[in-house]
Amino acid sequence: MKKVLWMVGGLCAATAGFLVFGARCVRPVDEIVPQPEEAWTDHITSV
Repeated sequence: MKKVLWMVGGLCAATAGFLVFGARCVRPVDEIVPQPEEAWTDHITSV
């Protein structure tokens, strides 16, 4: 029973850390795709 409580606590801590620190690492779209128009045309022509 004690191990189960530690496991649940660890999962809760990992989830909280992911939500708190994961939200700070969001990059703007311009940084991910500098030229969205070119990326879109490349996607359409490659199909």
